[in-house]
Amino acid sequence: MTLHYGTPTVVTIPTVLTERLVLRGWKVVDLDPYAAMNADPETMRYLDGTFDRAGTERLVTHLIGMWAIRGHGMWAVEDRASGEFLGRAGTYFAQGWPGVEVAVSIRRDRWGQGLGTEAITAALDFGFAHLDVDELITATHQENAGMNMIARKLGMTFREIADVGPWKANNVHAISRASWAANRPEESKG
Repeated sequence: MTLHYGTPTVVTIPTVLTERLVLRGWKVVDLDPYAAMNADPETMRYLDGTFDRAGTERLVTHLIGMWAIRGHGMWAVEDRASGEFLGRAGTYFAQGWPGVEVAVSIRRDRWGQGLGTEAITAALDFGFAHLDVDELITATHQENAGMNMIARKLGMTFREIADVGPWKANNVHAISRASWAANRPEESKG
């Protein structure tokens, strides 16, 4: 049997640069620092608990697959100055989800520096520029003061308590395309 090859399938994951961050496709070198994040009980307190290196690798392959299936997904987040892995951010949608979600998880030693807000701002910009949606959401644990504050700071309004999926009983905050365009934080414009 002779094998014949067609045109290869190429999955494009755009790179987004912010003032301090690089949102980019995943690399093998991201697995160990991401697994360390996912094993940290404090980091994972509002994200359904910790998991190990094998679970992290399954998650990363899933996140990469979202780009192939949906044309959008979660990026690895890198510190633009140092090149260090900082976490993940981007857009996410699965069957039964209450909408296309923007989400972020940043390494605990970098909390409180505005990096989550910067990453979510980039995800909102990307989502409204590239996706055929009139609204983006974020699902946040009711007790996650940091993520609930980011949602409010970026003009997202409380819509409901989620009643489906892994985020059941979480706050769902939403923002419309028109509201984001009209009220995008000034320091985020440009």
